[in-house]
Formats: sequence, C-alpha cells, structure tokens
Amino acid sequence: MENLEPWVAYLLTVLPGLLLVGIIVALLPRQAHGVRILMLVLGFVFVRDAMSPHGLWTFGMVGPSGTSTVSDEFELPVLWLRFTDDPVALLVMTVASLALVAAIVFACRDLRWMVLWTGRRWWASALVGLVGTAVIALPFLYFYGTLLEWFPLLEGTPFDRPVIPVEQRGGSVAAGVMVLLAIFALCGNLVEEVLFRGFLQAHLEDHLPGRSGRWRAALLSALIFAAGHLFLAYNLTGLGWPLLAFTLFEGLVCAVIAMRHGVLGATVAHGGAIFLLTSGLI
Repeated sequence: MENLEPWVAYLLTVLPGLLLVGIIVALLPRQAHGVRILMLVLGFVFVRDAMSPHGLWTFGMVGPSGTSTVSDEFELPVLWLRFTDDPVALLVMTVASLALVAAIVFACRDLRWMVLWTGRRWWASALVGLVGTAVIALPFLYFYGTLLEWFPLLEGTPFDRPVIPVEQRGGSVAAGVMVLLAIFALCGNLVEEVLFRGFLQAHLEDHLPGRSGRWRAALLSALIFAAGHLFLAYNLTGLGWPLLAFTLFEGLVCAVIAMRHGVLGATVAHGGAIFLLTSGLI
C-alpha cells in the first residue's frame, strides 16, 4: 500500500480541479468550441503540473561539472527529466492518461470530424513520428556529449563534446521498468497531442484561411503548448527559459508533423522523445 500513498495524495489534490473543469465544460454551450478546448487545456496543465510536488516526476539542469548551474566550459544549461521508477505508479499514470484521452474526446465529440488522427497510411505516420523523435532528441545527444556513442565518425569534430555522466543528469533507470516507461510516455503524451495538435490546432486551422493559415495554426499550437509550461518552468522547477525553449522546439516539431500525419505521428514523436529523455538511454 505504500506505493499507492503518493497517488492517493495526488488524486485528492487534483480531484476538485477536475470536477470544476468538468462542470464548466458540461455547462458551456456546444458552439463555444474555443472556450471548451481552452478549459480542457487548462485542466490538463493543472493535472500535469500537480505531479511535481508529489514527486511523480523530476526535472533538473546540469553542466559537465555536475553543478546545477551552467559551468564555465559549457555555454548552455542542460535539462534532464525522470519519471518515478515505481511500476505501480507508471501503470496508474498510463491508465489515467487513457482515461483523460477518452474524457477529452467525449467532451469534444462534436469536433472529432475536424481532427486529423493519422495520415493516409498509419504506418507512414508512425515512421515520420520516429524521425520526429530523433529530431527532438538530437540536441540532447549533443549537449549530453553522447552523440559520439551513436555516431563515432564525429570524433574530433565540433560535435565532440564533454560527456555528462548519466549519474549527473537523473541517474540510470532500471531495465525492468523500461517497457512500462515507454508505454506511459506514449499514452501520457497522447493526451497532450490530442489536445494541442488534435483539437486546438484543428480548431485554429478552421478559423485561419488559406495555406498560410495551416502554418499559423501549427505555430500557434506550439506557442500555446510552450506557454502551458510557464508555471512549471518558473514556479515549480525554477528552470526558466531552457524548459520553455525545449517545449517550444518540441511543440514545433510535433505541430509540423501533425499537419500531414495527424495525432498519431505527433504522439510517436513526442512520446518517443520523452521516453529517450526519461530512460537515460541518450
């Protein structure tokens, strides 16, 4: 039962907020699509950010010397992220994420027609998502100094950076939880992609005419996605602009993928990148 104690506390914390958001969404007129999506986004941000004080995930920032600030030999701060390694907690979070997806789709059931769930071929969307995973992960491979482990031919080039040991950026993750971690990373980020790329980006596209409107909608969804991390970046973690820069970059990659490959492609890119970051594999 000790494994469930943090979850009981977490659920008791978020339950009043979830009920409030649910009541508002239920009372809104059906034509108030933008307000409904905004309320769902705010509800998700609240639920996600409440994980931090309950220790269900941890952020940090480190340089080659292992300090929590930028070192003299390193120009930029390096972010790291870890989820709990408790398999019970990961399983609960996975189930909760799928429940949230179902609730969001139900709340926006009259808007499902505008959502691009996948491209013409689902497997092609998944493959493009994997490419997106690599694009999001590459800067971390560079800053962690582990790029040479994947591309040895870069030795002696400007990409040959000092290695930051995994112990200084969250530590190793037990092999026994890797599968659960991967499943949770996909399901957890499916929630965000359904909201931000599925409904929000599609709603913006519907209100922005022309080809340029699609790109503006993608840019806006990425900017709003990054803005949804303001409280997390400045109040909960104190990491500030580096976390915002990462979420903006991540949001842009996912938004561009979603334009032609839908929620599936964006979810694979987002979930795959978060899995690599939280697993200590890069």
